[in-house]
Amino acid sequence: MRTILFAVAALLAVGTAALALPVSIPMDAQINLGYTYNTQSPSGDAIYPAFNTDTQTFFPGSHVRHSLVAGGGAGGWYYQYVDLNLAGITTPGNGLDLSAPGSTVTFDTRYYQNAETNTNPYGDAPVFLRLYTYGADGNTYLGYRDYSIVYATQPDWNNPPYPTWTTVTVDVNNAPNISEGGTFDVTNVSRVRWYGTDWSGAGDDFVDFKNLVITPEPTALVLLTLGGALLARRRR
Repeated sequence: MRTILFAVAALLAVGTAALALPVSIPMDAQINLGYTYNTQSPSGDAIYPAFNTDTQTFFPGSHVRHSLVAGGGAGGWYYQYVDLNLAGITTPGNGLDLSAPGSTVTFDTRYYQNAETNTNPYGDAPVFLRLYTYGADGNTYLGYRDYSIVYATQPDWNNPPYPTWTTVTVDVNNAPNISEGGTFDVTNVSRVRWYGTDWSGAGDDFVDFKNLVITPEPTALVLLTLGGALLARRRR
């Protein structure tokens, strides 16, 4: 009887953790499952630049590069998105539940500004992070949570510029400088945006991203490990 109880406990732990396993997107290749409901990305690309003429390039096995082109992000703002619905990770109206304490968003980034063409190199606000809630149609904006600047080469961040990568980890529910707009639902997160400025850029600057990992509930992973350990111990 005790063995059965251990087995049930382990299965319950697995069930809990299955909904909370980390989401991992390498960002080194496009994801397109053919969904066309996102008007920001009507082609169905899950990883995309938006709102201007900026372009992106994938480096297989490594990263995506967001190029800040003249007339686009160069001279203003850039916007880089990941739509978790388009990636097949979530479904419209049923986004990630990031309400648990300790939920995190982690990614690697680096920023390049050409000192020969940019008159104010590394004087910008290079990488902000924002999470979104969208409606059940996968296209209707409902709300956001913003984390302000999470990477910069200036004080107080002092992150190294290109070519060095910096790993950024943001605590979803306990980070400084959190602001919200609209009706954000932390239990229904389906889109991620990085954005920043390149005010003095002339078209030669870029920002790179890789290894996006979203961990909804790290405690559930501990439960999974403990549940499996208990069952194995009883079988011995």
